[in-house]
Amino acid sequence: MKMIHAIVRTEKSPEVLSALKNQGYLPATKMDVLGRGRQRGLKSGAVYYDGIPKDNIYTAVPDNVTDEVIDIIVKAAKVGEGRNGDGKIF
Repeated sequence: MKMIHAIVRTEKSPEVLSALKNQGYLPATKMDVLGRGRQRGLKSGAVYYDGIPKDNIYTAVPDNVTDEVIDIIVKAAKVGEGRNGDGKIF
């Protein structure tokens, strides 16, 4: 078994969970988190937000389907051709 830990944009989380469910990978845990990556937070006027809302999705899968599940998550989480802030998979 492998634990897949995906951090995705909050607006993409329902798409990721739906894509996993549609392919038969039902078990998942989702948590709201704050973090930053290459985009280094957000600045709105004079206010700087260091932590950007993201969703943390965990799922455990058999070793032989790890690559398939990662591909499902990547396709569902991407915005267009992929941008900073789309997330990370561990």
